[in-house]
Amino acid sequence: MTIFVTDWSMTSDITEHGAHRVADKWLKSWRLSWLPDRLLTREQALAGMDLAEIVSTRSFRYDNATFLRAVHTAGQLGIPLEQLDLIPEQ
Repeated sequence: MTIFVTDWSMTSDITEHGAHRVADKWLKSWRLSWLPDRLLTREQALAGMDLAEIVSTRSFRYDNATFLRAVHTAGQLGIPLEQLDLIPEQ
């Protein structure tokens, strides 16, 4: 899993989701493709990209360490893991 980060975008090698920067000097200046209604800090956008990668496969549900990482990362965004539209159906 690799997240490619530039000054203005974040992309992944395993998910179609991405993030882009919408302003130059704002603290919260990033938007995630899967959470477009919220402005985020760079760190939150990176966490959101990490979360998109984690849940892009169903196997995260069966690996306790990866599941806990997903819960923690969702918490960084202030979103309960259960409410994510990202999680594929079982």
